[in-house]
Amino acid sequence: MSIKHTLNLDQFRFHDRNRRLNESHVKKLASSIQRIGLKNPIIVTNTGVVLDGQHRLEAIKLINKTAEKPVRLPYIKKNMKISDIAEMNGHQVQWRITDWIHYHAKGGNENYILLQEAAEVFSPIHINSLSTFLHDNDTGFGAASRTVTEGRFVYKMTPQKEAILDKLQELAKVDSMWCSKSALMGIMRLMRDPNFNHSRLFHAIELNFESILKQSGSGNWMKHLARWYNKGLRQGKLNVNDLPSHH
Repeated sequence: MSIKHTLNLDQFRFHDRNRRLNESHVKKLASSIQRIGLKNPIIVTNTGVVLDGQHRLEAIKLINKTAEKPVRLPYIKKNMKISDIAEMNGHQVQWRITDWIHYHAKGGNENYILLQEAAEVFSPIHINSLSTFLHDNDTGFGAASRTVTEGRFVYKMTPQKEAILDKLQELAKVDSMWCSKSALMGIMRLMRDPNFNHSRLFHAIELNFESILKQSGSGNWMKHLARWYNKGLRQGKLNVNDLPSHH
């Protein structure tokens, strides 16, 4: 298919399922284009919907606001469907988990819509962390990135999970380490122990708050929190050595 060039950028439009624009990336891309030019054309449908290249389009728009000589945008029209957006863009490194969540939510997947709503409710806990914690998986493990990107994420909120998120949200107001993914995953690993009780965990955290230090990795968080959880207990202790090492 031939590459065409145009100054009429208003003929192109985005679809709700395009990933969200990163303004910082647009500015960096605009600077690069001004130095070395635009290497790759954008891809659009026959009706002008952008399938691939929304950041390139916005970068050219940004340049042309002040350029003495406007830059012509190269583009290729393809007879493709909106559903091809993810497949085309998925080959690019820039697509993040949040882009995929946005894509599936805009496509009407109720699980991803609920996940986005949970991210708003439990901010500042990141949606990436929530996608792992709130995935319904009979094995007790969270969702891997591939599960999320492929549209196989299944949302499941339980009273215990909600209580844990509420507590972490409160703690994060005092120290941001409590909204880290590794801290949440450390708790998730403790939840696999049949003796685990979330009320006991947060009671122990409150009693020993000043002694609990930021950890690197969910495994270290699991062991660190288990230490304070077990402190003073004669029965019902957590045995982290018997828990699976992955999540």
